[in-house]
Amino acid sequence: MFFKKNKKKETSSMANGEDTKKLDKKELIDEAENLINTIDSVSGDERIKVLNRIGSLYFEADKIDDAIKYYEISISENKSLGKAYTELVKLYNIKRKEAISKKDDESMKHYIEKIDSLLQLSKDVIRGRV
Repeated sequence: MFFKKNKKKETSSMANGEDTKKLDKKELIDEAENLINTIDSVSGDERIKVLNRIGSLYFEADKIDDAIKYYEISISENKSLGKAYTELVKLYNIKRKEAISKKDDESMKHYIEKIDSLLQLSKDVIRGRV
């Protein structure tokens, strides 16, 4: 009764093809590779943004190891809480769950330690030690 009008708008916008189009994995990887070529030409905050964007593109393309690599570089260059930090926690948890399902104790411990180090980083940032 109250939400009838909103439902009509949703269905009409979807029928018109106005819903956001997701890039396919190849396009995401291509965009990430193009950005990788620009990393050396940027510095400071712009470099961090590029590294985070590359990590994000790889994450969307389900290239978890590559996403982790670029987010870790971003965190090592700019020790602050933000997108790289939150995405790394998600990625480490994905890898930890994969290790659990494969019954790989070493990998599981590795990613638990990685998560612990991120937790320590967050404590250090909050306390102003970094």
